[in-house]
Amino acid sequence: MDDYVQVAKSDDVKERFAISVNVNGKKIAVFRHMGKLYALRDSCPHQGAPISDGYVDEGYVVCPHHGWKFKLKDGSFSHNELLKIPTFYVKENNGFVFIKNY
Repeated sequence: MDDYVQVAKSDDVKERFAISVNVNGKKIAVFRHMGKLYALRDSCPHQGAPISDGYVDEGYVVCPHHGWKFKLKDGSFSHNELLKIPTFYVKENNGFVFIKNY
């Protein structure tokens, strides 16, 4: 786990919602869906809205501004998989959340 940074307590990330964290100057949204954690850059590519203000719907995060949907697994836009939000490796260990440090 040397290449991971602790960013939160596991309990801080609630099902279907996100928290926003900062790793080396990068804002990252951490979501929980069906018990699993996902991490995406905290910015919608449409107009830059914080994606962490959105919510999870059937494996997609829904942008709070215009309803655009992005797949949690790989950040791809629901209507064009070539448009993506960058994703990050995230782990949970001993009650804490860790993101891979790049």
